[in-house]
Amino acid sequence: MIRFYLKMNGFALFTSFGIVSFLAFVIYLTNAFSLQLVLYFWFISILLFVFVFFFDCRSKKELYRFLSGKTDQLLIGDTSNLSQQMKRKMDERLRIEEQMVLKHAQRQQQQITFMNLWVHQMKTPLSVLELMAQNNQLTRHDVLTETHRLKSGLNLALNEARLGTDFQKDFILAPLSLNKIVTNAVNNQKTAFIQRKLFPSVEIEEALQVISDEKWLTFMIEQLLTNALKYSHPQGTIELKAVTEEQAVTLTITDHGIGIPASDLPRVKQAFFTGENGRKFGEATGMGLYLVQQVADELGIELTIHSTVGYGTSVALQIPT
Repeated sequence: MIRFYLKMNGFALFTSFGIVSFLAFVIYLTNAFSLQLVLYFWFISILLFVFVFFFDCRSKKELYRFLSGKTDQLLIGDTSNLSQQMKRKMDERLRIEEQMVLKHAQRQQQQITFMNLWVHQMKTPLSVLELMAQNNQLTRHDVLTETHRLKSGLNLALNEARLGTDFQKDFILAPLSLNKIVTNAVNNQKTAFIQRKLFPSVEIEEALQVISDEKWLTFMIEQLLTNALKYSHPQGTIELKAVTEEQAVTLTITDHGIGIPASDLPRVKQAFFTGENGRKFGEATGMGLYLVQQVADELGIELTIHSTVGYGTSVALQIPT
C-alpha cells in the first residue's frame, strides 16, 4: 500500500523535498544562519513533511488499498474527506447500477410473461380459421374478423417490444392534424366497428393541431378504440371529441358500454391487470392500457379515465399543442 501511495504521490513528495532543500540553500547563501542552523531547519522541515505525508497516507489507507487491488471494500475506515466523498459517489453509483439491473430483470420478466399470454391468445383466431376451413364455412367477413384480431395482437406485441428498447430514438415530435390522426385510427378499426355493429362519432375541427409523434399517438388512440369496441353494446356509438385548452388539446373517447367497476379503476393501468371485465370477456392481456400509459408518459400526455358501471367509460388524452 505504501509503495502504491509513493507511486501515486511521488511527484508531490519530490517537489516538497526540493522546495525545502532550495530554501535551506538560499538561507545558507545569505549568511543569515550558520550551517548547523540551516541543517537543523532542513531536518525539521523534512521531518514535518514526512509526518504530514504519513498522516495523509494513513487517513487514505483503504483508498490506496482499494486502488491497488488489495481489497474490494469501498473505503471503509478512511477518515479523509477525499475517501469519504469517493465512497459516497461509489455507493451512489452502485445503487444506480443495482436499480438498472433490477429494472432490466423486471423488464425481461414482463416481456416473457406478456409473450406467453400473447401467444396463447393468438391461438384463438388461428383455431377459429382452421376450424371454419375444415368445415368449409369460411367467409370473407370471417377471415377479415380473425385477421384483424391477429393484426391487433401483432401490433400490440411490436409496440411492447419497441417500448422496451430506447424509446427516445423511436419518436419524432411534429405538428399533427388531430382530425386526420383520429380518422385514420377509426378507419383502421373499420372491420371491428362493422363486426360489433357500432358507429364512430368524430367531432374534431379539421384545423386543430397538436405536437406529438404520429405513430405513437395513433397507437394510443387505436388501443383505446379497441377497448371501447370490446366493451360496448351493439348498435351503440363511440364518441371522439376534442376541445382546445390552454397550451393543450383534450381528446376524449367515450363509449356507452358496460363500464369499469370502481374497485378496478385504480389498477387498470398496471401491467397484466385484466380486472373483472377481462375475466368475463376473455382475450385480455392486461397490457393495453399499461402500454398506453407508458407512451403517454414519454410524450408528455396526461391520461385520465372515468367510468360508471352500466353507463360506459370516458378516456381523456390531454395533448400538448
